[in-house]
Amino acid sequence: MDKKIMPLSKLDINKKAKVSHIKTEDKAMLQRIIAIGALPNTDITLIQRFPSFVFQIGKSQFAVDKELASCIYVRQI
Repeated sequence: MDKKIMPLSKLDINKKAKVSHIKTEDKAMLQRIIAIGALPNTDITLIQRFPSFVFQIGKSQFAVDKELASCIYVRQI
């Protein structure tokens, strides 16, 4: 079975993961996630949790609130 899938908000700091899926009914939030590029199979690393969730995709870093970080599900690699 795959390694545990969890919301990005639960990932340990500086752990590498791959985006598994997005889970939201909110179209505006989904559009933000797509604009950021947090699409399935994308490598992602959580850098910090407070005061906002900061993660890295490629060479870009993004700061989001807990609500948005909780919509991005990841599988640790």
